[in-house]
Amino acid sequence: MATDIGKYALSETEPLPGFARTWRGLVVPGLLFAGLLTLLYWTVAVSLVQQWWTDDNYSHGFLVPLFSGYLVWQRRGELSATRVRGHWSGWPVLVFGVVCLIVGDVAAENFLQRSSLILIIAGLVLVHLGTAAFRLVAFPLAYLLFMIPLPATIFYKLAFPLQMVAATNSAAVLDMLGVPVLLDGNVLHLSRVTLGVAEACSGIRSLISLLALAVAWAYLTLPGLLGMTILVAAAIPITIAANAARIVATGLIGQTFGMQYAQGFFHTFSGWLIFVVAFACLLAVHSAIRFGTRVWRGRHA
Repeated sequence: MATDIGKYALSETEPLPGFARTWRGLVVPGLLFAGLLTLLYWTVAVSLVQQWWTDDNYSHGFLVPLFSGYLVWQRRGELSATRVRGHWSGWPVLVFGVVCLIVGDVAAENFLQRSSLILIIAGLVLVHLGTAAFRLVAFPLAYLLFMIPLPATIFYKLAFPLQMVAATNSAAVLDMLGVPVLLDGNVLHLSRVTLGVAEACSGIRSLISLLALAVAWAYLTLPGLLGMTILVAAAIPITIAANAARIVATGLIGQTFGMQYAQGFFHTFSGWLIFVVAFACLLAVHSAIRFGTRVWRGRHA
């Protein structure tokens, strides 16, 4: 009998006899909760998808839930082997999510309504599956925040300083290249053209997309928290420098050939090109982190 008892003293992530039946028993409640969440969030989800489609700042939103779903699917083996043990800590999270949904609906605050879905799902996971399962899906759930557009007040508080930084850096580079330039706020006056660094040219679009990419990339490929932090932090100066380069190129083309050549196709193409350049810079930082990690481990082996 002692031997029989001992063989059931498994770790939290090891399957117990009949454990598969426990997970199968959650299928019906899971479907019921999925249906209820669909009813509650249908209009919220439709407006969110419409913003992804119409707002270039958040077009990456289509990829975010796919990536989160991939991470959960990747851990399906660990999840199926995890002890299902609901935890009380999920109830405060669940209640807070419902409050955010109600307040967001009453105050017409889209960010609260949309982000409340993540809180409610997190609360449901804790209440029904427990802390072990929650740890496995915590990052995929947190990553879903990248699909939710920022509140307008926060967005413009970020965009305006980025506009000024982009204008200042661009003027400095043009001056170093010998191009006469007068900086007036976020407007660059050259001898033949005038460039206004608008909100769309602030670089915030590239910054949000590159941060989402950097976080996913760091999580998948870098083992240490320090390396992950460095890679994600590097996305900020890389984006700022790349955006300044785009404005400088626009100014040089407008100054040399005329502003009509710096608009239209070039403006759109340069946006994609600069993002590719920024990604290449991020790749270089990633390679440097991997190399530094190997050197450090070699010295401390």
